[in-house]
Amino acid sequence: MLRRLLTMGRPTGPGRHPSSPFTRELGDHRLQYEPGGPTLVVSFDNAARPAEEAYVGRPTWGARFYLSEGHSLLGVIARETSWYRDRTLIAALEALRDEGFFASFARVVLTGGSMGGFAAAAFAPLAPGATVIAFSPQSTLDGRVVPWERRYANGRARDWTLPYSDGPAGLAQAAQGFVFFDNLDRADLRHAARFEQTGRVLLMPVPAGGHGVPPMLIQTGLLKPLTRQIIDGSFSKPAFQKAIRARKETIRYHRMLAREALMRRRPGLALRVCDAGLKRFPLSDLLETRSLALAAMDRPQQALAALDRARALRDKRRG
Repeated sequence: MLRRLLTMGRPTGPGRHPSSPFTRELGDHRLQYEPGGPTLVVSFDNAARPAEEAYVGRPTWGARFYLSEGHSLLGVIARETSWYRDRTLIAALEALRDEGFFASFARVVLTGGSMGGFAAAAFAPLAPGATVIAFSPQSTLDGRVVPWERRYANGRARDWTLPYSDGPAGLAQAAQGFVFFDNLDRADLRHAARFEQTGRVLLMPVPAGGHGVPPMLIQTGLLKPLTRQIIDGSFSKPAFQKAIRARKETIRYHRMLAREALMRRRPGLALRVCDAGLKRFPLSDLLETRSLALAAMDRPQQALAALDRARALRDKRRG
């Protein structure tokens, strides 16, 4: 039954991709295809979407942009933060592969952030020679491979003996991968190092971008241009490194850098970052972070005063 459903709208020959949309409901996941040009973008949900957006009717991540660029789009929608450890989903994706769906496109790009970034790399063997664009991806949550990863308890509890459980192993069958990540995040840095071992990835560190780099790229206006450039083959690492300096003008940069300084027990640095940021963003939540830095420096009176000011400004904004 599953295979019969998946063959509906399948390609009719080499280079002729499906021209009709389709949706496949798979229990805990959904595949939703929207036709376009000869480049197929396969976009996987990140871990935040199941918690923040209703499953029913949820659009594919990045749909408006990818479709406006003229690409075909296959969305992989997750009901839960399962890291795509689902036999039914795997069987459905492999059935599409076996029917020639992925091979019917001139180019395939797999992409996603965090959980979705992992999936973009891990499922690359479905379309050998594909391009992978991963934002803050985990390489795996298999405790036998990454015993140091203590985040994402729900994901770590899944079945990591299933196929497509290792991002670097999957990425090895791609033409090239691009991994954007915050290299100040120690766990994300260790995952990036595993991807680098494949020899097929271009690591793009975004210091103080935070886990989930896309918000920083959106604030700097870089997400759409860099995605477009990777897909058309014009992406330049030196140009990106120059452009990403603009992150230092964003609230997110100051917020992430101050929090990282606190986690590394460097409250003095956190205080300096907050003070610099507050000159640009005087009504921001950097006031709360500043109070935490002062408390960590054993300056309780100043910490309380900073917290009171933060609360007063927050109440003023609400009013």
